[in-house]
Amino acid sequence: MSFIRNTTFIVERGAIIQFTEWARRVFIEAARSSGRFHDITMARILTEIDPDTVSFAIQMKAPDIAAHDEWHRDVATLLKDDIAARLGADKILFFSTDMEVIE
Repeated sequence: MSFIRNTTFIVERGAIIQFTEWARRVFIEAARSSGRFHDITMARILTEIDPDTVSFAIQMKAPDIAAHDEWHRDVATLLKDDIAARLGADKILFFSTDMEVIE
C-alpha cells in the first residue's frame, strides 16, 4: 500500500518565479531530506481558477499515512508559514490532500 500527499498552491502570477524557486530549493528538498517520501513531483495545474493566478501541485508518495501526519506536524506547517511570509499571505493559498493509492 502507498499513500500520496498532494499539496496544491495557488499563486499570484507576479510571485511565480519566487514561489517555484522556493518550492524546489526549500519545500521539495525538505521532503527529500526527511526520508519520509519518494517519487516527489511538482506540476503546474493547467486548469485556470482565476486569470491572475497559477496553480501548482506537489505530490509526494509514502509507504504509510504516518509519514504524512509526521510531515504535517513537524515540517509542512513551518514551510507553509515561511512561503506565506516571503510572498505575502494575500499572494498564495495552499491546501493538502492525503490519498491512498488504489492501483
